[in-house]
Parts: sequence; structure tokens; C-alpha cells
Amino acid sequence: MNSRNLYIFEKAGMMGRRAQQKRAVKHAKQAKQRKAAASQSAATFAAVAASLPQLAATDDILFGPLDTPWGDFTDNYATVDDAVAAAEEAGGVLSCFSFDDSGEYERSLRRDTDGWRYEVALYPRGTLRELVKTSWLDADNHDQAVEQLRQALAAYVPEGLRRPGLETVQRPSTTSVPRIGWAQSLSVAGLQTWEDVRLAEKELPLSNLAPLADGPGNMCMVLPEEIFILFRAHGLAARDCTGCGAPVTNRHPHWPGVLVSLENEGGPVCDRSRLGGESLQRVSHVLDADQARPASKLTGKEQKVQCQHCDVHVTKQHPDWPGVWAEAGGYSRPVCAVVGSGCDDDQSYDLVDCVYPHIPAGADSPAAAAIAAAKKGGYFFQPCLPSFMESRAQ
Repeated sequence: MNSRNLYIFEKAGMMGRRAQQKRAVKHAKQAKQRKAAASQSAATFAAVAASLPQLAATDDILFGPLDTPWGDFTDNYATVDDAVAAAEEAGGVLSCFSFDDSGEYERSLRRDTDGWRYEVALYPRGTLRELVKTSWLDADNHDQAVEQLRQALAAYVPEGLRRPGLETVQRPSTTSVPRIGWAQSLSVAGLQTWEDVRLAEKELPLSNLAPLADGPGNMCMVLPEEIFILFRAHGLAARDCTGCGAPVTNRHPHWPGVLVSLENEGGPVCDRSRLGGESLQRVSHVLDADQARPASKLTGKEQKVQCQHCDVHVTKQHPDWPGVWAEAGGYSRPVCAVVGSGCDDDQSYDLVDCVYPHIPAGADSPAAAAIAAAKKGGYFFQPCLPSFMESRAQ
């Protein structure tokens, strides 16, 4: 190799090393930036998470893993004997409402004629729970409706899952809506640790019913008409919207005379909305298919009345919502964009006030006090965690 070629080779090597050094510096800088960004993101996540109410409701699972109340219960009472002693002081019953991936439960220690028993109650959830609530609200005789609901839920259990000791029970509720579900119990004699209890509970046939507590499908599916027919056969109204299939009632205390669903934030808004085109207008639930029609559009003079809670302009003159204060523009929904209610799971199970109506400034309604309480709780409409923000930005 001559001197010129050697020079060129050495220069190329030097340039290659410099390029490598530059890349190394760049990569180190990028790594440092990523680390700083990750640290900032973690700090942001922690700050947002810390600002969220520490709830124990299934509605909040999307906002991060939460310890269930049952975990707190077993931390407070180290052994079964400790819990029995506390139940004795409490007058014979010590209960904990909790949930896991399989369902919503109330686990109790109860004094019976033959000694202390550990009871597990499984409650309906999703659309089946909604049917229970709307059927009770629709009833003329609420006391009679409780027994009718117990019979309907007993008949709902498939014959192959009916076992001795499986009962339909009513347990104390935190609101006017009764809490009704299925229960089984076992003696605590010989059970010392919560692991003993867990293993014994696994043998209860009640666990086989858990997948059906959402309805014969899952929480996101519409209940089949056969379930409504079953409830009607036991004297319950059990009405469903022809448009979206949701259980509905027009006897909600905050929505008198308006058909609403209770298990989501839609309330009086039917999922068949925007029939007949791209209109943003929202339509109501209907009981008769002939009543289903495309949404109308509000015309006329500009509306001056504002909702006292969300400040949108509202009107009682919208053709789709006669007599109901609905948003004058945009989606024209009658649902106020105010926070929901509920603070922990034993309250949210039988929650009646799913969403709230608009209330004009200076006016009042049966929902006013509930909205005032809900604004302090901050239950629905939580801020998105950073991971959700990033996914939506993409």
C-alpha cells in the first residue's frame, strides 16, 4: 500500500471513529432524554394517580389496579377468630362487600342457630343488575317486588347449577334499591386462617354461577328477551328498549316520566342514536319499534337559558325531548356533564342516580341535592392516566 493510499485509509478510519463517537454521544443524549422523560411521565402518573379518589368500585378498574376491600378486611382481622370476635361485638353480623374478576360479592360472618357461619353472597351485575333495578323501580308495590325478584333470580339459575343451600337473599342496602343476590354459607368450625376459608369457599357451587351473574353472555352483551320474559312471568314489568335492548324505567326519581337506563352514563340516551345519517343529535329510548325514528334538529331562536351545573344552553322545546331540559346545540342530550356519584363499592352496587338531568340556573329539581353531593365525590369523569392520553394522541 503506497503512502497516499495509507493516508486515505487512516483518514477514513479516523472519520469512522469520529462518526461512531458522535453516534455514541447522540445515543447517550437520547438515552438521557428518554430516562428524563420516563421519570417525568412516572412523576406525572403518580401525581394523577394520587389525585384520584381511592375508590373500590368496578367502574374504576380502568384507572389502575386497586386493592379490594376484602384484602383490607383480612388485614384488619388476622384470623377467623378475630373476625368472629368483631362480629360478636357488632351484634352477630360482620360483612365486607368486595369484587374480583369473577363477580361482585358480599362476604359475611353470621351467627346462626348452630353457630357461626361464613356466607358468600353473589350479586347480579351489568345488564342483569340493571334489569333488577329497573324492575324494582317500575313496581307499584316495592315490598312485593322484592319477593318477585327473589323468585325470578332463583328461577334464573339453570337446573344443573341448583344445589342444596343455594338461596336468593336480600341483604341491607345503602339506598332505596334493594340488594338481592344468591348466597351459600358454611360453618367456620375448624377454619383458622383465611387460606382455610379460601379453600373451603372454592368448594361452594356458588362459584359456578359467577359467569351468569353478568347475564347469559357477558357484561357488554344485551340480555336475551327470554330473561325479560322470565321476570315478567314473576309479575315484574321488566321493560326493554326496542332500539338498544337496555332495561329501562320511567320511574327514576331524577327522571320522572322519561325512559332511562341505569347501568351506564347514557341514561335517557339510546344507543341507536344518529339513526338516518351523521346528525349529532341524540335520541331517546323507545318501547315500540314504530316510535324509533331519525333524530330531529332544533330550529328557531337562540336559547338563552343555561344549565346551572354545566353552563350549556338548554331548552324544553327540542322535538326529541319534549318537556325535558336538553342541550340546545351539539348533541342535544338531556344529560348534564356533571360528575357522577358514589364513593365506594357498597354504595355503587345499588346506585340509582346513574346520570343527572340539566337543571336551569335559578331552578330546582329532585336531582339538585344529589348533584351537589356528587360534585364533591368526583366519581365519574376522572382525568385520563398518561398511558390513555398517549394512546389517544396516536
